[in-house]
Amino acid sequence: MHQHNKLGDMKKRLKWIILCHIFLPFQALAQMHTDDMNYWIEKYQSVSYPLKSIHISSSYGKRADPFTGKGRFHQGIDLEAKYEVVFAMFDAEIKRVGYDPMSGNFITLKAGNYTISYCHLSEIWVKKDELVYAGQELGRSGSTGRATGPHLHLTCRLHGKIENPYHLLTFVRDTQLKAVDALGLNKDVKLSPEDFLRTYAPQAMHQQRKYGIPASVILSQMAFESGWGTSKLARSGHNFFGIKASSRWIEKGLPYSIHDDDRENEKFCNFSSPEESMEYHSRLLMSERYRRCHQYAPTDHKNWLRGIKAAGYATNIHYVRSCEKIINRYKLYKYDYLASKT
Repeated sequence: MHQHNKLGDMKKRLKWIILCHIFLPFQALAQMHTDDMNYWIEKYQSVSYPLKSIHISSSYGKRADPFTGKGRFHQGIDLEAKYEVVFAMFDAEIKRVGYDPMSGNFITLKAGNYTISYCHLSEIWVKKDELVYAGQELGRSGSTGRATGPHLHLTCRLHGKIENPYHLLTFVRDTQLKAVDALGLNKDVKLSPEDFLRTYAPQAMHQQRKYGIPASVILSQMAFESGWGTSKLARSGHNFFGIKASSRWIEKGLPYSIHDDDRENEKFCNFSSPEESMEYHSRLLMSERYRRCHQYAPTDHKNWLRGIKAAGYATNIHYVRSCEKIINRYKLYKYDYLASKT
């Protein structure tokens, strides 16, 4: 009974948080029937990402084993997480808590027909048979067991059969987006350029420090390709760069959506978060196709843009000029120098 009351109180508090903090157009909520509003608020609360931000460092499927270098099937996904709090993705029951040489400290929870395991944890804060709710803190990521460094390894099974956990991440995203749409919370919502830059500049500078790609280039491409975050592809699929789904992406069962671009009905990658979109974009620019760019300094945005265009990133003949215009107008080059000094 105590556990039930605790969950009820927490859900009431989460409802208040949602109502108060998700850029609320209160007139939209006022026009909605109370039962409908409660339904969609509960729907939003019914799912959660396992981390505050999602950056996939290793995907599901075949890869080179990080210890042996030999080909091996990776039965889950690895998320970047340096000793960060991990959260339950759904209301669930804790089925197992323990340690083994491969997974290290792990938690396995059961949600409906799914079992989901969180591996390599440094701390565990729940016990076997405990009931947890979506968004509840379970522990902290780490590097216990067979791991090369701190991260969160997720695996999942449906009716006992191994599945790609990425599908659960997209389910969380789609569920929350539907709830936000139904509540009318994102109608006519548009980040100003200043808000857009305030939101994404820190991650762009992180990408520069990690890969050497100018933050100004990343931000200008994001702004240009997504219309400052307003495009349907950016809002529904977190794809801020117009990245098309390759045959390998589709073969791996990763999510995509159909949009008209150079041709009708083209397939575009969908991501679980803007940060994952930025990480994928950075790795794309670090590929052999863009090797010409790698000789330029992180503060040389002009040559980076020209190199990206020359490698065939965009078909728009004014692509470089359009991005440079954004960089100069909003002084995005300041982020390049700031990232280089920190």
